Amino acid sequence: MIPKLPTMVYISFFMAAALFMGSCSRGVYQQPDNLKNLKQFLIIFVSTRDGDYSIYSMKPDGSGVKRLTDPSTDCVLSQCFDLYPTACGDTIVFSSNRTGRFQLYSMSINGSNIKQIINDFQADYELPDFSPDCTNITFTREYLLNGQLRTMNLESGYITQITDDDGSGACCGIYSPDDTTIAYIHDPQPGSSKIPGIEAPESVYTISTTGANRQWLCHTSNIIPPISWSPDGKTIAFTMQSPATGHEQIFTMPSDCSSTPTPLTDPGYDSIDPAYSPDGTIIAYASDQKVNLRIYLINTDGSNNHELTDNVYLNDQPAWITIPQIK
Repeated sequence: MIPKLPTMVYISFFMAAALFMGSCSRGVYQQPDNLKNLKQFLIIFVSTRDGDYSIYSMKPDGSGVKRLTDPSTDCVLSQCFDLYPTACGDTIVFSSNRTGRFQLYSMSINGSNIKQIINDFQADYELPDFSPDCTNITFTREYLLNGQLRTMNLESGYITQITDDDGSGACCGIYSPDDTTIAYIHDPQPGSSKIPGIEAPESVYTISTTGANRQWLCHTSNIIPPISWSPDGKTIAFTMQSPATGHEQIFTMPSDCSSTPTPLTDPGYDSIDPAYSPDGTIIAYASDQKVNLRIYLINTDGSNNHELTDNVYLNDQPAWITIPQIK
């Protein structure tokens, strides 16, 4: 379910975007007031600007870019990736294959004190997400093409399996803001779904943090990971193909299923990796509006679309962190 070589995915993005280079003029950007109110936050993201897939931070206006990781320092493969950063308090957790398989690591939010927190040579561990109180993470453990969600208490190291899904399993869990529910993506095996009568590919499901009360959310289908929950818990952002163009497009949808998904980004380009800002007014995302994937911000009403990473390298997987703990 989870791609092991992100570069293969990005090749298709590059080729598709080349067809639209002549129509990517956005006019003069005026910084909205809500962005000015986010000065206490940083965006962390993944970029290839130094040759490998490393984690960086930057201000919400795109300035102050700082490299936080260097997987090449202890890489045992020909190419190593540091991916899927998530942050809470003064800690970032991310996935890296620097020792062979994808495993989970933690570090301080200034890039120091990197520690491997899971070491399992039999499986890959990816797509972590912090609980709202920063004490636990959920993540995907993939073994023999089947992924399942687990949670880990960061203080004790105790790991709990949350899902036992059929088909390709479970992927990409995110905690609800009230810390009671995890939303995730599941691709059931036709004819053998563990929820009778529900058969839809790549759907959003919810499950309690104890592994109970698993539900199919709003009859979704063909969702592309990752997904993002708004800070008030009322909305979920995700990626799926545009019905009009077939490009990957970001949509938002009420978590109570009171309305159908609403498109947010331009259907003429591929846009992925939505991440709500801490105040819920802005979504950071990655898009190929200028050929290669770059980080953009857009208001949740679709206004003030703005590029942050103006370079020719790949930039994606944005997340948000708080500045005061930066040393």
